[in-house]
Amino acid sequence: MIQDIKTLELAKIYESQGYYEDALEIYSFLNNRETTNEISAGLKRMEKRMEDEGPGSHPEEKIFGLFEKWLMLMVLQQRLDNFKKIKLRLL
Repeated sequence: MIQDIKTLELAKIYESQGYYEDALEIYSFLNNRETTNEISAGLKRMEKRMEDEGPGSHPEEKIFGLFEKWLMLMVLQQRLDNFKKIKLRLL
């Protein structure tokens, strides 16, 4: 990441959008340059998030997991509908 655009505002935006690794990187960079309460608090929040969620917790990865679950549910729903049709034919 380019050092010129590592600002507190950008870190907050990344954090609000769920890009915790990127936000942590910026908070760490800013903390090394100057330590303020706001930067320290952001750094602590991101470290806690990384402990809780682990690396690789980008929103795109979460969406992929949700899409995979949705697709599996659609397949199972289709199978259930087919079983219901078969059951009606047998009765």
